[in-house]
Amino acid sequence: MPGVAEEETQEARDKGELTYQEAKEFNSEQFLCNAYDNPKTRRVTFEIYGLDTQDMYTLPYEYAAFDNLFRFNAELMNPNRKEGRFHWVIERLQIQTFNGKDDHTLKLGPEPSEEVPQLPTYETTRKIPTGRMDLKERQRLREQMDMLDIRRAENISKKRAATKQRVLEHIRRLQEDDKLRKEAVNKKIEEERATRWEFRKVQERQEREDEAKLEAMRKVRRKAVEVKEERTEEQDEEDYRQLRARWRIRDAEKAKNLVDKKADQTKKLKEREDKSQKLKDGLEKVQTRRQVAWKAREERVRKKESAQIKQILEVNVERVRVEKLQKERNSEYLQTLHVARQPTFKAQLERTEERRLAREAESESLLNYKETRAIPKKVKTKGKNAPKKDEKNTEPKAKAKAKGKSKKGGEEDEESKGVDTEKVLDAVEAKMREQMRKEQHWAEMQQKREDKIGDAQQKRKERENQHNKEIRETFRTGGSEKEQASAERRLILQQKQQEAEQAEERKKLERARLDKVRQQNILIKEQQRFQALCA
Repeated sequence: MPGVAEEETQEARDKGELTYQEAKEFNSEQFLCNAYDNPKTRRVTFEIYGLDTQDMYTLPYEYAAFDNLFRFNAELMNPNRKEGRFHWVIERLQIQTFNGKDDHTLKLGPEPSEEVPQLPTYETTRKIPTGRMDLKERQRLREQMDMLDIRRAENISKKRAATKQRVLEHIRRLQEDDKLRKEAVNKKIEEERATRWEFRKVQERQEREDEAKLEAMRKVRRKAVEVKEERTEEQDEEDYRQLRARWRIRDAEKAKNLVDKKADQTKKLKEREDKSQKLKDGLEKVQTRRQVAWKAREERVRKKESAQIKQILEVNVERVRVEKLQKERNSEYLQTLHVARQPTFKAQLERTEERRLAREAESESLLNYKETRAIPKKVKTKGKNAPKKDEKNTEPKAKAKAKGKSKKGGEEDEESKGVDTEKVLDAVEAKMREQMRKEQHWAEMQQKREDKIGDAQQKRKERENQHNKEIRETFRTGGSEKEQASAERRLILQQKQQEAEQAEERKKLERARLDKVRQQNILIKEQQRFQALCA
């Protein structure tokens, strides 16, 4: 704010050391922009001083708030770059006006202003000494600084005196206006009081005159009432006589009307009965025709149902006949198949019998082979297990004979049976070869079957993968469509919400405008009422 406040403390006045200066133009006036740094209070203060009007505005910042201004600026984020920071802030300084032109404040704008700050030109003929200064130079600079403070204090005192004079004049003018207004109000009140007193006197006098007139009118009215009551009594008697005569005439008319009304009611009742009887006869005829039509329709429906049932029965009979014919044809076909298969079955049975006989012959030849090549059982001839003499004489011979007999008998049996060992071995070999061929054929068939099964499984897996791929693609497409639909719904809801908010904002603005207009109207009415009271 312009000037120096009297309520500022010594610590607040101590802005610190002057660290940076630039010159900038505000509202066509050249200002000197100073940057002060106070490490004790940890505060940076920006002060601008008008070179023409000597107006002074300040804008203080705490260290934390000042650093927070450059948190997104990579170049000025380093706190050691003080001059760059001060130049960045001075570029964005603006003077903001409040309440017309009386109140001004210094603020930081979001963007650099049109006016570009520049370093101030202190002297044009002489450079500022940068080395050691002598006593006279220091004395001269000190006197200039003292004169600057003196001029600043004089300008501040002049401005404060002028402001105080304007305020006193405004207060004095308000007091005079208030005094005149009070005098006008008092004068208006006295006039109103006198006017009301005169009005009350006139009103009381008028009330007394009206009361006298009313009393005279009451007397005249009482006399007229008495006369009228006498006339009324005579008139009432005459009226009663005439009324009784009218009653007799009216009673006779009522009796006649009652007789006529009864006759009319009897006539209307008879007409109503005749009409109801005709309607009843007509309804009976209609009901008779309706029943005839119903019977005809029922007959048609019955015939149609019978025809449908007959058709259904015929269809069922035809179906039964077709089924029987099908069964007969099936049995004939089965019989034909049976007859056709009989030779195959007969050959198969013969081959089965041959295989059975070959198997029995093979087993018998195997037994004979084992018996012929078996080692004879050794008989003990010594010791306690030795046979007795009779047994020694008789038994071995019997065994030998038996062996000879058995050998001869076996040869005879083999010859009698006619079994050829070579044929049997050939049959066994052929059987084994056939079995090996079948096993190889079965192995080949099994390999082909496994290959086909593998191919079928591979095709099935490919079909499943393709099907799953199509399902996934369909799901993705459906999901994207759902997401798009949901996004559209969200967008529509957001638009509706924004429209509702805008409508609510418009309502608030309209309500505020109406309230403002209402307040203005109330203020105008109050001023008019006050002016009317003052007038």
